[in-house]
Amino acid sequence: MWGRVLKLICEEAKDRNLFFLEADENLKWFGAHVNEICQRVNPDMKNSEIAQTVKASLQPVEGEGWVVYVDPFNNFADIYPSDKPRYRNRWNPEKPYDITETRFRIGFFGSKEEAYDFFLKISKKIRELYDLKFDVIYT
Repeated sequence: MWGRVLKLICEEAKDRNLFFLEADENLKWFGAHVNEICQRVNPDMKNSEIAQTVKASLQPVEGEGWVVYVDPFNNFADIYPSDKPRYRNRWNPEKPYDITETRFRIGFFGSKEEAYDFFLKISKKIRELYDLKFDVIYT
């Protein structure tokens, strides 16, 4: 499902300045530009290969706004402020807000509404193409 969601993100992202993100315990962000990853990754790759490619491209980035935690296996995206930690991986103390084979983050959106609209379009496409429900939530 990583590849399917990634393909739709790539189609929707176009010229937006968005990043795949992970963060350390102090919320220092590391990112890879979505458009760069879209050029380097084939959606048909294995989940582990996609995650490794994204992680290998990460560089320190500065940003603020809204981040979207995406879980393509449980079919949901959660939108939250970039300065509020969420979804800690307790098995990775160095970068507890990491990218794995089962989850990733995308940011930095300028507003909650922008992030919601972006992922609502993806949710609708997932329903049309794969007949799956993909929830978009925010707090």
